[in-house]
Amino acid sequence: MKLADLQRLFQDSVLAETPSPLLLAHLRPPTRAASVAETFAVYHDGFRLRMAEFLANDYPVLREAIGDLAFDAMAEAFSRARPSTFRNARWFGAGLPDFLRATPPYSGDLLVCGLAALEAGLAHSFDAEDADALPIEVLGAIDAADWPRLRFGFHPSVTLIEANAPALAAYEAAQAGEPLPEPGLGPALSLVAWRWDLDVHYRALDASEEMALLEALAGGPFGDICSLLAFASPDQPAEETAMAAGQHLARWFADGMIVSAEAPPE
Repeated sequence: MKLADLQRLFQDSVLAETPSPLLLAHLRPPTRAASVAETFAVYHDGFRLRMAEFLANDYPVLREAIGDLAFDAMAEAFSRARPSTFRNARWFGAGLPDFLRATPPYSGDLLVCGLAALEAGLAHSFDAEDADALPIEVLGAIDAADWPRLRFGFHPSVTLIEANAPALAAYEAAQAGEPLPEPGLGPALSLVAWRWDLDVHYRALDASEEMALLEALAGGPFGDICSLLAFASPDQPAEETAMAAGQHLARWFADGMIVSAEAPPE
């Protein structure tokens, strides 16, 4: 067997629940006392322990919230369902929130799903590429006739997170070094996270800002943002709708989220 084939077979066996008999037939025990299967188990089990360790590093509050035994069982289920395809272990746990939302019994647990989404979103903001924030003063140079076509580019770290009140309460308690509150019910929360000056920030969004931000992140021009807010609040005077859109925009600039603002030619 060629070395490349043997290496591929070894990797597949490490990822599988049981090693390939063909692989075991090509291995020799390091000592007479150890069997080939026992020796290979060191690599097989060690890989899973390392994967669980990576997840624990990425989701420390989730691990604290559910306990080591439950977390290790969850990590094992995730590792088996979605074996790592990355050379960099940093990205292995990025798919955990989607796995939990789709997999019973985790899919019915608000705290588990919410904490996973929150910690993954904040980690994404921390790891994102950097870019220079645009000062709000640039808006003063834009002609009023161009404002409806004005589109905004956002910092790569800007991330929308769908979490919930119990998860946010647990996360903030952990950050403050306080005991985690008892799990309970609570409303869904839409959060935005971003990195500025090497620090990750986050805050909750109300329905109006969430709608505006989703449209802006999708590349919608300022005119479409205003129209969307007007459609959502048909009884609101046009001046108030425009003011609300302007307030959202001003806050995004103040938070350092925006890196470009351009009005493409008609």
